[in-house]
Amino acid sequence: MPPNRTFLVEPMNADVLAAVRRWDKERSRFVDVLDLRLEHVERGRAVMRMPFSERIQNGTGAAHGGAIVSLCDTVFYCALASIYGEDQDTTTVSLQCNFLSPALPPHDLVAEASVIRSGRRICYGEVFVRSGERTVAHATFNFLNSYPEERPTA
Repeated sequence: MPPNRTFLVEPMNADVLAAVRRWDKERSRFVDVLDLRLEHVERGRAVMRMPFSERIQNGTGAAHGGAIVSLCDTVFYCALASIYGEDQDTTTVSLQCNFLSPALPPHDLVAEASVIRSGRRICYGEVFVRSGERTVAHATFNFLNSYPEERPTA
């Protein structure tokens, strides 16, 4: 396994402000489109906010399911990175998202991710998404860790 370098926090020594600053600096364009904001991270856990805006609304005025799933996938990656580090290649293998209630304005969506099982290869966990006081979605994940020697050569 690669060295335990960490993108978000040093293992067992969380510096949340530094993690959030690094996240803001290094996040992808897609994350910018959704305006995802990392709020907290500790080993195996992360919290992220997606501000409610017209850009993420569906035809009924609620947050679009695709935006919610993207929030879930991103916050779960952050929880994994707090364990394995940013250099660990990881891929979403399966994602099941159950929508429990419409996420209506004006509340931001807040997602809380927890890694339940962090194996060498397979990682399992869940995310709860809240809008105000209401839980609007629950997602479960399997992620696969891979290593450079497993990459196909050209």
